[in-house]
Amino acid sequence: MIVSPDAYLYTEDGKYHWTSDRVKAAWDRSREAFTGHLAWGNPSKVVLLMGVPAAGKSTWLAEHERAGVLYFDATLDLPWKREPWIKQATEAGVPVEIVWLDTPLEVCIERNATRSEDRRVPVEVLRAMHDKILSAPPSEAEGATLTTVNPKGVPHG
Repeated sequence: MIVSPDAYLYTEDGKYHWTSDRVKAAWDRSREAFTGHLAWGNPSKVVLLMGVPAAGKSTWLAEHERAGVLYFDATLDLPWKREPWIKQATEAGVPVEIVWLDTPLEVCIERNATRSEDRRVPVEVLRAMHDKILSAPPSEAEGATLTTVNPKGVPHG
């Protein structure tokens, strides 16, 4: 079970289309999907995937997805953005793990440059998100276990 706001930003012809209104609607739909999976999917745990765009979240997920786990795939660059997902899962009695793809910014910038034009994130936005994460990195004090993954996908810390 994977929930990702990005999944709701694709048009019928497969193009990624970002606007403020579409992003708000995508997050609303993600909240609904998350709530539904939490209530009816009976997940064994929730995994919040976080990291700068092009950090490798979706690639990591493709290699590590397990049945019965509810994954939320988003940047989640600040604690207040992670908190509602952790709170909702915890209140439902489901343990939460944060998987932080701690990929160096320069690697993210290089990967981002190879994306299709409709999927490229402006470099200044990548830098801002990276700085936000480093200003308040995830911790177990948020109420979740923490796994930090380096760019090669090997857990550390």
